[in-house]
Amino acid sequence: MTEAEIMEQINLKRTALEQARSSGSSNEAQVQTLEAEIKQLEASLTSGQEQPKRRRRAAFLDECAG
Repeated sequence: MTEAEIMEQINLKRTALEQARSSGSSNEAQVQTLEAEIKQLEASLTSGQEQPKRRRRAAFLDECAG
């Protein structure tokens, strides 16, 4: 899944979460499930961005070490 698709999914899940919370008869399990899915998507988004930084940092350290 691309970064744009992940962001779109996060936005859709957040909207659904807001609707579930605002409705008086919301199911607590549904709210928890949506929260968990949002956290998982956010984690996949941030973990995908950290990898290139690590590679650059490792290359920089290698250059500094000589």
